[in-house]
Amino acid sequence: MSFDNHHPGLGATTHWLSIQAKDLVENQHVIQVNSNSTIEHACDILIKHDIQSVPLFDQETQTYVGMFDLHDLATYILLKRSDHDNDSSAVQIQAAAARSSASGLARDAIMMGKRDSVSLLSDMSHMNPFYSVLPETTLAQVVAVFARGTHRVAVMDGNKIRGILSQTRVIRYFFEHCTESLTASESRLLDTPLRHLGLVTNDVVKVKPNSPVIQALALLERWRISSLAIVDEDDRIAGNLSVADVKYLAKQRRLASGTCMELVQAARFVQGMRDGRDRAAVFSVRPEATLRYALTKLIATGAHRVWVTEPRGTEERMRSGSISIGADPTPPMPMRRASVSSTSSQTVPIAPQHYAGSFNDKVCGVVSLTDILRLLTDTAPNQPELNPELNYASMD
Repeated sequence: MSFDNHHPGLGATTHWLSIQAKDLVENQHVIQVNSNSTIEHACDILIKHDIQSVPLFDQETQTYVGMFDLHDLATYILLKRSDHDNDSSAVQIQAAAARSSASGLARDAIMMGKRDSVSLLSDMSHMNPFYSVLPETTLAQVVAVFARGTHRVAVMDGNKIRGILSQTRVIRYFFEHCTESLTASESRLLDTPLRHLGLVTNDVVKVKPNSPVIQALALLERWRISSLAIVDEDDRIAGNLSVADVKYLAKQRRLASGTCMELVQAARFVQGMRDGRDRAAVFSVRPEATLRYALTKLIATGAHRVWVTEPRGTEERMRSGSISIGADPTPPMPMRRASVSSTSSQTVPIAPQHYAGSFNDKVCGVVSLTDILRLLTDTAPNQPELNPELNYASMD
C-alpha cells in the first residue's frame, strides 16, 4: 500500500487500520471555546467553522472540561420546552427524559432560569462524550469507538489537544489513500449491494415538512440518531434535517416554534450565503448500488449520510417473487472512472444510472459514516484489541 509524502514513515505493507491517530491530525488548528462562554457564542463558533462540536476549555484550571455537541443543544432546547402545555405528549415524554439525563447541577440551573453557560450543556445528551486518545492509538482502536456511534475523538498530547479526529477525516483518508490497495475481503465488501448489507430496513425515522421542529428534536434524541428524512405524503424525500441544523436555533429562536422545512430552508440559506454552494439537493442511492458507490457519493457531497430509496411498489413485487433478493450479491458491472473533484487525484467509478435514487422513489434506508466504519471493522484483518485503560478515556 502506498501513501503520500505527508506520512513518510509509513511502510508500503502497513494496513490502514494500523496507522496511528497522530498521523491524521498533523498541523491541525484546534478550535475550542471558553467553558464560561454563552451558548449563543459557542453556536457562533460552530457556524463560523462549520463543525458540530467543540472542546470546552477552563481558563482558570487550564484543563478541558468536556465537549459541547449539537445533541447537547437539542436536549437543552427540549428541557427548556418541558413546561409548554401545548407540546405533544411525545415531546413532553422526551423533554422529561432530557430533564432526567441532565446532570443535577445543569438541570437545576436551567430550570431556575439562571444564566446558561455552555459548560452546563457539556455531554447533556450523553451521545458524543469527550473521548481522548493517545497519539499512538491506532485507527483500528479509534474506528472501534466510531463504530459504536461516537463521531469524534480528541488526540491528546499531555494536557493539550493535538487534534480532533472525526469519522469524516478517517473515511476520507481511507477513500483517498487506501481504496486502490484493499484486502480481498474489503474489496468484496465495497462491491456488495446495499440491500445485502442490512442497510435497507424500511424503518427509517421520518418527519413531514410541516412537522414541528420540537417534535423532530424529540425524535433525534429518542432514537439517538443524527438525521431525519423529511418526506411527503407519498414517502418521497423532500429534505434532510440533521443535528447540524440545530445550531441555527440558537441564532434564530423563532425557528424552534416553526416547522422542520422552515428550519432546513433557513439553515441552507445561511450555508449558501457563507460558501456560495447550493445546499438544496438531497442525495439518495438505490438498494442495488454498491457500498463503494455510496461511499463515493458521501465523499463527493461532504455529507454524513445518504438515503436509500427505491421505486414505489418494489416491496410488494419482492413479496410476490417478481424481484429476487438472493443471498449472493450481483457482480459489479464494469465502470468508467472519473475524478471526484478538482482538488483530488483519486478516481472513482462512474456507476450505472440505476444506482442513483429518483425524486419519485420511496425512502427505505440510510447509509451513514458509522455504518461504513462498522462494516469495514467487521471485515478487517485481526487488529490489536482496544485497551480502554491505555488508549482512551471519556470525560463523562
